[in-house]
Amino acid sequence: MFERPEMLWLLVIAPLVAYPGVVSMLRGKLAAGAASAILRLGCFAVLVAMLAGARITATLPARRVQIVALVDRSRSIAPDQAAWIRGQVLDVSRAMDPGDRLGVIGFGRDARLIRPLGDPRLISGQPLDQAHLDRGATDIAAALTAARSLFAADADKRIYLLSDGDQTRGDVAEEIPAMLDDGTRIYASAPPPSAAERIAMTDFRAPQNIRAEQQFNFDIGIESEAPGPAEVQLRLLSDGAPVGGETLALRPGMNRFELPYKLDRPGAYLMSAELAAPSPLDVINPRADAALSAASTPRVLVISQSRPESLLSALKLRHYQVEMVSPRALAEHSADYLPYQLVIIADAPAATISPAAQHALNRYVSDLGGGLIVTGEALRDEHYRGSELEKTLPITFEAQPPPPSREPIAIYLCIDRSNSMSYDSRYPAVRNGQRIRYAKQAAIALLRQLDDTDYAGVIAFDSEPYVLGHLQPLGEDRAELEQRIERLQPGGGTDFKEALEIAQREILQSGIAVREVLLLTDGDTNRQYHDHDALIASYARDKIPVSTIRIGPDLANLNLLQDFAQATGGVFYRVQDIEKLPLLLVGLTRQAMNRRDAGRTSVQMEGHNGILSGISANEIPPIDFYAATRPKDGAQVALRVQRGGKDSPLLAAWQYGLGRSAIFAADPDSLATLSWIRWNRYAEFWSQLVEWTMRDESPGMFAMRLETADDGSIRIGAEKADNAPVTNLICRVTGAGPARDVPMTQSDVSLYTGEIGPLPRGKYVATLMIKAGDNERVLTSRSFASIGQVPADESELRLKPPDIAMLKHLADATGGSFDAPVSAITRHYGRSVTVRKSADNILLPIAFALFLGEVFVRRRFLGN
Repeated sequence: MFERPEMLWLLVIAPLVAYPGVVSMLRGKLAAGAASAILRLGCFAVLVAMLAGARITATLPARRVQIVALVDRSRSIAPDQAAWIRGQVLDVSRAMDPGDRLGVIGFGRDARLIRPLGDPRLISGQPLDQAHLDRGATDIAAALTAARSLFAADADKRIYLLSDGDQTRGDVAEEIPAMLDDGTRIYASAPPPSAAERIAMTDFRAPQNIRAEQQFNFDIGIESEAPGPAEVQLRLLSDGAPVGGETLALRPGMNRFELPYKLDRPGAYLMSAELAAPSPLDVINPRADAALSAASTPRVLVISQSRPESLLSALKLRHYQVEMVSPRALAEHSADYLPYQLVIIADAPAATISPAAQHALNRYVSDLGGGLIVTGEALRDEHYRGSELEKTLPITFEAQPPPPSREPIAIYLCIDRSNSMSYDSRYPAVRNGQRIRYAKQAAIALLRQLDDTDYAGVIAFDSEPYVLGHLQPLGEDRAELEQRIERLQPGGGTDFKEALEIAQREILQSGIAVREVLLLTDGDTNRQYHDHDALIASYARDKIPVSTIRIGPDLANLNLLQDFAQATGGVFYRVQDIEKLPLLLVGLTRQAMNRRDAGRTSVQMEGHNGILSGISANEIPPIDFYAATRPKDGAQVALRVQRGGKDSPLLAAWQYGLGRSAIFAADPDSLATLSWIRWNRYAEFWSQLVEWTMRDESPGMFAMRLETADDGSIRIGAEKADNAPVTNLICRVTGAGPARDVPMTQSDVSLYTGEIGPLPRGKYVATLMIKAGDNERVLTSRSFASIGQVPADESELRLKPPDIAMLKHLADATGGSFDAPVSAITRHYGRSVTVRKSADNILLPIAFALFLGEVFVRRRFLGN
């Protein structure tokens, strides 16, 4: 072994040293010349070895025991645990022989010498916490390195490690070879659990992908060292302002909670959670931060000739951004659909969607990862067979059987058109003129659900009745009746008695058994309650149900409308959210349907499916009318409908290329689907179907992802919807401080990455753009937040159980032991120690002897 092995390079000049002897050999003095060369080379080699610091290994009896106590002073050590550690050091000092030596090193993030190796008897009055340590981390490896530097080479070297073993920096495993090389044994002990009843927040996390108006859960971890149950107050803050709080019941040990939350608007948010606890609980890590970036709610394009009210209402209830377009106006380029995460086709016959538009939708799903759902009347058009649309879907189109027959029904609708239907309301959601507008929409929606063979009559009333259409088959003047309803304007007082009398006479004259009168009013009539007694009795006697629909929150004549409906067998509804009025009016007619039992269907759920997550089979409503299709190989059929021994998929989906497509084989706005529309999980069903099918990425050609590292730096990823390469792509980050441009490097076929940081705490905007010279083209942007660099002592403040396994491994690997008694740590075992000392005392006489030998040979046999 050499201390300065680089000096061995001097051996390259050995031929020059041997040169005189070689010359003598060439002159004929072979033996003497060879002896001279060998002696010169030997002497030179010994001198080079001395210069290189040659050392020899020797095994000697250890002259004394030297112990270095490593005292953990990090924040994870409670005061009572620190007192226990000090007691252990004092016990060791008292058990040591006066001739042995004891030193103390305190450590946290760094290691500091508290007491050098010295007489163990002198340590009793010396404090162990006098060193100014950074307690914000635990670096046991650094402490072990510092301890090794104190030992004498010929001592029996021992380290007494007093720590919980929860290292947050460094790796003690890397120190084990050095300990074995030095013959240093490690004895380790962990302090007992603290009685301080400490509490610490260990986790505060949220999902990566969050959208505005979508509920998510914060995952919160709290460690409790209290011996029993404890209560703490958790406060939630958004951008420093309190937004909620909760009382949490803790059990001893680790506790995990899910705190539901929803962000109302897209953008960047700096969220914080704070803990507070009553005495004697000690909260050592009371605050944690999380940076959130909420994307906009998904954009959905609905393709339909008419408004699918129930579908639009369900999507709006889940806060999707919905746009409608006529099927004849569809774009014929797949990239034009990238602003939407999902496309829904409802009422769109094959003749209304061009082959080019169908091809664009096919490429939008397969190549660009888009989502497509087809439902309603579109699935009943067998002309789609063999089309690009059929290629995209998990089903093939089939010829449709005739719809199940039923008897005609008679519906008479009485609509209030008085001045009060145009008034502003005390209810904020009902603004000026909305009552009459939604009443007209509701009437037209009702008429569109009736067959041409059904009878319908409409009367508008103020202080006088105005017959818009007498009771007759709807097919005779459907279009004209809808136009008359559209032209209604409010004016005059309110008196619905005469309108109801006209409706009663015409219904009786029709002779139709299945009948109903719908009275739509704000209830503010000019007559007294008892003026209607005879009319109510007459309707009840003729068994004509009157369902009364009260618009708005006002209370005028509420009892009259309730009693009218109850006495005649109708239903009373008080509608405050008038946007639901069209759907409600359609729903009331369902009670008048008289379908034959032979035409009933059954719906069956097949297996477990992500689309129907959380929905059990017995919750699925029945269905009366649907489109018959046939599933393709590889299609996932979630719901199957059966009638008369035949079955057909009601809900089917599959992966198609990079995207997904699905079908719901019922008409969302048909009377036959009313049981679904009135299902309390209808919006949830559509939401889960939309979530499963739609693109995961944000709208547009590029999807951006931002990840924050612990040091505050930001990793930026931009994935392109197609594989066409792009050059000069950068991401401009603006916010606190000057704007910074991050070059985006292509790391995969369609993936570009970049990194910036670290960023201080604050809110920022990342804008992806193509920059060529002075020209900049913005592609997409996203707001995000950064909590800055994670506090240096955050890991240290998280309560964790002691790492006994690591301490045992460290002790066993070095020949020591874990939790050994003090007597075993200080005992003299008569061990030998291996030391390495300089070889100069041996090499110098050898060099001198070789030198004298070469001088003798040269003078005796070689002359000068």
